Amino acid sequence: MFLSLGSNLGNRAQYLQHALFLLHREIGQVVRVSPLYESPAWGFSSEPFYNICAELHTDLPLEVLLPKLHAIEAHLGRVRTSQPSEGYKARTLDIDILYYNDKVVQTDTLCVPHPQLAQRRFVLQPLADIAPDFVDPIKGQTINQLLQVCPDTSTLTVVKRDFTLPVNKTSTPYHYITIEGNIGAGKTSLATRLAGDLSGRLLLEEFASNPFLENFYKQPQRYALATELSFLKDRYKQLQHTLVQNESSLLVADYAFSKSLIFAMETLPKKEYALYEELFYLLFERMIKPDLYIYLHQNIDMLLKNIQKRGRSFETPISKTYLERIEQSYLSFLEHNSSLHTLFIDVSYMDFVNNEDDYQFITALITK
Repeated sequence: MFLSLGSNLGNRAQYLQHALFLLHREIGQVVRVSPLYESPAWGFSSEPFYNICAELHTDLPLEVLLPKLHAIEAHLGRVRTSQPSEGYKARTLDIDILYYNDKVVQTDTLCVPHPQLAQRRFVLQPLADIAPDFVDPIKGQTINQLLQVCPDTSTLTVVKRDFTLPVNKTSTPYHYITIEGNIGAGKTSLATRLAGDLSGRLLLEEFASNPFLENFYKQPQRYALATELSFLKDRYKQLQHTLVQNESSLLVADYAFSKSLIFAMETLPKKEYALYEELFYLLFERMIKPDLYIYLHQNIDMLLKNIQKRGRSFETPISKTYLERIEQSYLSFLEHNSSLHTLFIDVSYMDFVNNEDDYQFITALITK
């Protein structure tokens, strides 16, 4: 069976990777995946798509397969319109069945082979990469032949040639992983489980020991410098002691030393920040750097819900505007520190605490 997968909303590459992971778990063995392409939206005006084609081996009949594919789309945020007259829309994920062996099926809900694939270069090009000699059972032509006469003149750009399937392993090649993200993103929850599942040592930030934190949330301008200096001192002492003494093959931390600079960037006045930044880099140069920096992106409304759920009184004053500024500071830091080996994971559509598939997908990204 051959499938076409596309996404033009959010973290497009991650949606496609997550779809491959779920296809492998729920549908059958993913045996080949094309390179990742970017192409203009087809049939409507919207953001460009990322597209791939995949070959699967499955025993599921078509009448069982189709609802399972729709369930994967829905899990990854696809909202299907009930009115075909509304036309095409931007979407997090679109999965089309191109061929199911050499079967020809035409019903009210399904047409196989896909009736429009010969007119779509964004389908034929990646399909030709993995099955150039497959013969269309209706047209009697190979995929390469269909591509040569395709009327679609859209330009496709290769984004990544090796877009391989994440595969679960029981170990990771890394020795020091740090998990970062905004307040309430789930850093501690993920770090705790990963350390246990990967037989690593867990390092949690001792934020509660900061004597200025509660006052800072009430009067940020007055207590900003004292709060940030206290965090800087505590993080440096905790990380240095742990990293020097660490005898475990893997250390998983729910914060990074660089977190100090990010929050200081947001909270301190310009002159105080300049002094703080100089002090930070004097210490930073001595630090052992993580060989994997995971950044968890979560939408702001969910961050606020998570903060409210855990019920820390000193976090009550945190506002949506403040979280938005912290998010931008993180993204700016990552953009200007490209030497960090960063894995950006969009968890805004996931529940990796309560949904095992979501957690296993994250683990697959880390251990592949």
